[in-house]
Amino acid sequence: MAIVQSFRQGHHLVQPGHDVQGFFNQVCASLSTRRANLVMVCHAIGSLPPFLQALEQVADISGILVKPKSAQTDILRRISRYHRTEILSREICESPFKTQELLDGMTGGRETILVDIGGYFCNVPAWKRQGFLQNIVGIVEDTENGHQRYQKSDLAGMPVVSVARSATKQLEDWWVGRAIVFSAERQLRHIGETFHAKKITVLGFGKIGFSIADTLLRHGYDVSIFDTDPCKRVLAKCLNYAIPERDRAISGADVIFSATGNRALSLADLNRKSRPTFVFSATSADDEFDIDFSTATKTYGEFWQFPRRDDRMTDFFANRGNAINFIDGGEIGRYAHMVQSAIAHGIDAILCGEYALGAISELSQTRERLISSAYISEFEQDRS
Repeated sequence: MAIVQSFRQGHHLVQPGHDVQGFFNQVCASLSTRRANLVMVCHAIGSLPPFLQALEQVADISGILVKPKSAQTDILRRISRYHRTEILSREICESPFKTQELLDGMTGGRETILVDIGGYFCNVPAWKRQGFLQNIVGIVEDTENGHQRYQKSDLAGMPVVSVARSATKQLEDWWVGRAIVFSAERQLRHIGETFHAKKITVLGFGKIGFSIADTLLRHGYDVSIFDTDPCKRVLAKCLNYAIPERDRAISGADVIFSATGNRALSLADLNRKSRPTFVFSATSADDEFDIDFSTATKTYGEFWQFPRRDDRMTDFFANRGNAINFIDGGEIGRYAHMVQSAIAHGIDAILCGEYALGAISELSQTRERLISSAYISEFEQDRS
């Protein structure tokens, strides 16, 4: 069913299609009656307004921190009419003084749960123990990259609930991988290229990397895998992918998909190559590459170029090294709403005390099943 959204007059942001509204109504009905105050990191894309409208049933939203590289101007303009909205940067979140100033300006000192996408607030638990940010009472993280940042951090006495490894997030990541391949191929076709006869390497064989590789393989392309985890390389071999060592996986590739979130590629890696390379990222450039993109120049379409030291070969980074799927909006429909609902349940889990201090907590099976049941009820039942 197509989701038709019209801008609503008055207080609320968007009137979603009946199935989306019904889905969120079911999800909110399954939450406790406790009400949270939130500051949220968000992608300002089309799936955001209906989620904000749903959250307003169960929470007060003090502020929205928009990730700049995925922000759509029209969505940013809409949400900023009703919520205090700021563009987020990692620089702000690297200082307890700047973070406190930012969040105090939004929360007014109210007890607040942070909704994070990418581990921006991974230092907040330790900073709270040092006397900063005393009104922050919990954090919900959405992404695998962020999950790993919190794993490496001192969580002190802060409740942290992650939905990055939930059943709902696994579904979203599968469709994100397919969206990445779609957008990558589209950008190649804009400059008269395709994947045909090219050797393709996927760096990272996690949930998104797995989906990217599977999508490419199903189309008959030549795909190799490298992951730092030998168990994942063995899995890739079991599934009939080539698993060369890292240097050979990179040097032999005409196309690289990087899906690690751990600065998997540097210009030094590419300078050792004997052929030009098209590079596509699954996440932000500053997370995925150990590269200063200020030296890149835009060339063909949405590709940015780094000349090699010998001036004979060139590498092309799509979308200046940022997630390629956001060129086409980054939307994956109902599966995005499922993950948004997992975030809502993560918030509720903190309010209900369903967490372990000093470790990352995850959603219970009961909460996962409530989300999936709402999905089936609203999106999959035969309405004829």
